[in-house]
Amino acid sequence: MPIQWHKTTCPYCGFGCGLMAGVENGKIIEIKGMPGHPANDGMICTLPANSVPVFCAEDRLTKPMIRRDGKLSPVSWEEAITHVASRFQEIIETHGPGAIAIHSGATCTTEEYYLMNKLIKGCIGSNNIESSTRLCMASSAMGFMSTIGADAPPACYADIEQADLFFIAGNNMAISVPALFARVARSKRKNDAKVIVVDPRRSETTGIADIHLQIRPGTDVALNNSIAHVLLKEGYVNEEKVAEYASGIKDLKELSEEYPPSRASEITGCPEQLIIDAARMVGRSKAMLVFWFQGYNHSTQAVFKNNTLHNLWLLTNNFCKPGAGPLSITGECNALGCRWVGGLSHLLPGMRMVANPQHRQEVADFWGIPTEKLHPVPGRSIMDIVSGLHSGDVRALWVIAANPAASLPNTKWILEGLSKAEMLVVQDIFHPTETTKLADVVLPAAQWCEKAGTFISSERRIELADKIIDPPGEAKPDCEILWLVARAMGFEKEFPYSSPEDVFGEFKQITSGRICDMNGVTYERLRGNTGIQLPCPDVNHPGTPRLFTDRYFPRADGRAALLPREYLPPKETINEIYPFVLITGRQQWHFNTGVRTKRIPYLHQRAPDNFVEIHPHDAAQLRIQNGDEVEVSSSRGTTKGFAQISGRVLQGNIFMPIHYGGAINNKDARLANLVTNNICDIHSKQPEYKFSAVNLKKSQPC
Repeated sequence: MPIQWHKTTCPYCGFGCGLMAGVENGKIIEIKGMPGHPANDGMICTLPANSVPVFCAEDRLTKPMIRRDGKLSPVSWEEAITHVASRFQEIIETHGPGAIAIHSGATCTTEEYYLMNKLIKGCIGSNNIESSTRLCMASSAMGFMSTIGADAPPACYADIEQADLFFIAGNNMAISVPALFARVARSKRKNDAKVIVVDPRRSETTGIADIHLQIRPGTDVALNNSIAHVLLKEGYVNEEKVAEYASGIKDLKELSEEYPPSRASEITGCPEQLIIDAARMVGRSKAMLVFWFQGYNHSTQAVFKNNTLHNLWLLTNNFCKPGAGPLSITGECNALGCRWVGGLSHLLPGMRMVANPQHRQEVADFWGIPTEKLHPVPGRSIMDIVSGLHSGDVRALWVIAANPAASLPNTKWILEGLSKAEMLVVQDIFHPTETTKLADVVLPAAQWCEKAGTFISSERRIELADKIIDPPGEAKPDCEILWLVARAMGFEKEFPYSSPEDVFGEFKQITSGRICDMNGVTYERLRGNTGIQLPCPDVNHPGTPRLFTDRYFPRADGRAALLPREYLPPKETINEIYPFVLITGRQQWHFNTGVRTKRIPYLHQRAPDNFVEIHPHDAAQLRIQNGDEVEVSSSRGTTKGFAQISGRVLQGNIFMPIHYGGAINNKDARLANLVTNNICDIHSKQPEYKFSAVNLKKSQPC
């Protein structure tokens, strides 16, 4: 039988590349890029290109398991569902709805997020639902909300070929989003577009930069304020025109006076003239496209970083036109879908807010429940959920397609919290993971290509990732597991669905008239075709490439907000005991905690162990040589890796990848999060992964 090719969407980062999956005899045997797709046009990066072994890896979960006498033992689905539902009900009756929490990954489908949200908020009556979206994009969302009034990226990928300047902050996109980087690099070559990169590390991406602002970690707000200072001082800003579409220019002008390039140079470590040159490049641009990533968002000043970056494109009229505007690329494939469905503790479906009385009324009416069922106070963030496990206020946690035992900062504290749960249910595709090893119940789920659902990319394009093959053994799609548990808890009427398409048909109705309106989207319209950019209000609508082209923003006065934000140093500071700054990040060969990628032999062989990137001067001072095993310690714990001596990092900084937990190779002491700090931005509740005070030394032989 010849290979049958099926269109699908990449399940890794949020760029949303179109892929073709080749099936032979009921098995996926090859994955390649989809020619003509508006994101990647046939290009494919390392992760999906090597994903075939994930479908037949030995550790696939195929039967539910319940822990008895300290051991996970296989049980029937009926027993597992009944056990989970009855234990949840017992905990709710004894401790109240707030004792239940859900935490999911940002690679779940839109339909799955909707079911989770409806179950916990609309039926159980708890707002304690979180996603790993909190860990990567919460600050971008809050930045958009405070500046333009909506969590809605206005620009699109077609702007890449029309930009004359790329401002890239807080990411090595050549590694983490290769399809995007390829387009940016091509635009630079063909169109002579300029590139500014802001990053504490030298990287593959800084290699194409006209200006690399190698700032000290966490000093972006000071840098952005100084660029604004130069723009205003040197006449690059038409203040009268800016005031037509943005409020706050007087206050921003006053604040920027405090950040001349000389002061910004002292704070950031960048040469004064380089800051001026970058500002002038921004000022001369007619079409600046702005990208920022987790390097911005993993900070205690993350929302302020976003705000001050938005100030720059607003001041220079670089938005809502071809080639210009802000475009945050999400770290996982459906982080935007998660936010728009309301899959965080402060959100409701259809870009609504828990704290907004009108929004609660709209959702309650739609779900047919009393308004009082929807609590007006936002629930716990994921870090607050763990605090609740420690205190006993949270008793049960349902983890879906996530690995918090490895992904959250301050691992020791996280593990202690998870171990205190009365009921830890983990729904995943593999066992063991760092989190399934702790579970009271493990539910085997279908993965990408084994189930159907939609993803929404960073340019608001909704795509169908259809079911192509059957899941192994007794594994079930996440949607089905969710509605089975809900029905067993007594919510049969609220969960009448028989397919993800049914779920989507319900959810899209509540998006009517919103920026995320998807009433013109159907599975049939998406199946086999390129997705549609939202909003798309009716079936004849072609989709919306750019938002706010009329320059009207969803704020009270119709204008965006220029927000003056003071620079504050990171909450954790270096000292004599912990004199180095640890930055964490990604590699080309792995994704997140490596649950999938470490089970792919080719990828694991390319990057089997963790490393610590060290500046040559620091290595010489500590008598560390390339390849030595080193210990990295903080006030929270110790981890290890092999030394990579490199001028990529600033003196006094070190870098470690995030991917190396111990569930597979039992090397628990290689995980960077053993030492990272769990301090969060107070506005977004997003942890500061990119600045931890640590000590560094050569490991002693055993």
